Amino acid sequence: MKRIVFMVLILGFTGTVAVPARADEPPPPWKGNVGLAYLETSGNSSSKTFSGELKIERNFLPNKLTLQGSGVYAESNDTTSAENWYGSLKYDRNFTDRTYAYLLQKTERNTFQGIEFRYTYQGGLGYLLLNSASDVLKAELGGGYIHEDQVNPFPDRGFPSARAFAGFTHNFTEKNRFDQWVEYLPSLTHGQDYLINEETAVITNVVGSWAMKVSFTVNYDNEPPPDHEKSDRTFKAALLYTF
Repeated sequence: MKRIVFMVLILGFTGTVAVPARADEPPPPWKGNVGLAYLETSGNSSSKTFSGELKIERNFLPNKLTLQGSGVYAESNDTTSAENWYGSLKYDRNFTDRTYAYLLQKTERNTFQGIEFRYTYQGGLGYLLLNSASDVLKAELGGGYIHEDQVNPFPDRGFPSARAFAGFTHNFTEKNRFDQWVEYLPSLTHGQDYLINEETAVITNVVGSWAMKVSFTVNYDNEPPPDHEKSDRTFKAALLYTF
């Protein structure tokens, strides 16, 4: 179902706004962010929107664990108008300064897209094409399996899939950056069945440890359950406290 969710404020704690460590500098052992937001209107219309996000990285070279999640819940005139969330755990094992292997597990729920639960299991290899103080560009290729529990009355399904991922970060200054990533998950048994996830974000320092993050996310399913739209889009404006 097409929808754009506007979140006016996300108060968060983050360690990801600073410039990434250079290749010759060890990364900090812990960094991450967590944020919560709530918006309510009343009077001629009644609505409530709640959102949250989480990202925690644990570096213990040559390994890294990343726990990540996000969710949105909204009501309009006492009727649920948005409900989606996801959580993921990713393990990276570095072989060289640029080459690594990864394992990824992701669980998500989006009933308005026709998905009660989707479980994604992936593994593969990654490579840092660029890794400097100003620019980081990485690519990942792999494969795995996706299982979907679709909303009633549609049947559950599962299929082997490939995975291609690309992520780019450009640091304008120490606390101002541009982020872009895209993920492609095609079925290996049905060529017209594929998922695309994408996010574009700009983070700008406001004053001191405060920064503004504006992001746009697209989740696309080329073969959703019947009577459901193929894409969901989310716009977020976030005020972040950095350390």
